[in-house]
Amino acid sequence: MLSFTSSELTQFFNDVFLKYAYDFREYNNSTMKRRIQLHAINIKINTFLEYAKKVLENKIIFNGMFSYLCIHVTEFFREAKHLEVLKEKVFPYLESFSHIKIWYPACSSGENAYSLAIMLDEFNLLDKSQIYATDFNDNILLKAKNADYSFDSLAIANKNYKEYSGKISFDDYIIKKDETFTFKDYIKEKVLFFNHNLVCDNVMNEFNLIICQNVFIYFNNNLKKKVCSLFDNSLCNNGFLIIGKKEYLSSECLISFKEYENDKRVYQKCK
Repeated sequence: MLSFTSSELTQFFNDVFLKYAYDFREYNNSTMKRRIQLHAINIKINTFLEYAKKVLENKIIFNGMFSYLCIHVTEFFREAKHLEVLKEKVFPYLESFSHIKIWYPACSSGENAYSLAIMLDEFNLLDKSQIYATDFNDNILLKAKNADYSFDSLAIANKNYKEYSGKISFDDYIIKKDETFTFKDYIKEKVLFFNHNLVCDNVMNEFNLIICQNVFIYFNNNLKKKVCSLFDNSLCNNGFLIIGKKEYLSSECLISFKEYENDKRVYQKCK
């Protein structure tokens, strides 16, 4: 297996940033190391020196590494029980707003963003809501924009939707084709997809709600602090931030946020 030091990885990511303008320098080192080792095995490279040379000289090999480093684990109504916090604690608060703007960073191929649109529809909030779903991987964003999903994901979607205690049936929101399905237009038009990189891009808008699940686990402490600052500046007063059930905000981040109703997954901007 490919062997390299933390300093070698840092230098490599510096070179990658200079060459391709993608910044992995403050991602969790142990996670990045594992993903690079898996990619190296896949392309049959045994030394880190050779691997670094190939990545920096060959865009195709870089694209392969990029796919390994951009971890996309997603499905419709993923962590369904965790999502109930939205309808129990957040949606009732947002009902009084005339227009609701929501940011879903690291949206991957769109499953979570479309699930959120369904949730808003069932809470009678979709008409006055707009979801801005972002990712920094253009290939995965194209899939999200096309909203064309295989039937393989449909059984899981129906199972998760029932676990979430959806009001009707997941099938009522989709249009089935020969081998794939898409969403009805009134769902799709409420989700706008954009390229945005949490590491280096600026504030996009002022939001009532930001949902960023299972992303902080891939960042080091300095990057977590930087992204928390971005979210702070992107939220309106008393806006909400939802994170993954296995994540937490550090004491440095809690300067700007407070736990909402003593829930460590739901935070409210406090300044």
